[in-house]
Amino acid sequence: MNQYTDLGLRDEEWIMQKVRDESDFQIAKWGIQTHSAFEWLTYITEELGELANAISEYEYRDGNKRAVALEAIQVATLALKIAEMYEKGEYGGS
Repeated sequence: MNQYTDLGLRDEEWIMQKVRDESDFQIAKWGIQTHSAFEWLTYITEELGELANAISEYEYRDGNKRAVALEAIQVATLALKIAEMYEKGEYGGS
């Protein structure tokens, strides 16, 4: 099994641009979304499942490492959107 080392988000400008790009893509595709906390949890869980699948494909079936990175960016984007909603109070719930 491959080993990976945390790089400490040293290239944060690059990764945050990927997150912004993914956010723009999501908004273009789905529009601005308002959901309950449990719906947001369901969506991020689904994305996490896709990340798990991409990692499994990469590790055990000669999958594409780029697919792993793309799924991780989707998870990160949604996680940061949830954090932003709760921190900034921009969520539909009370």
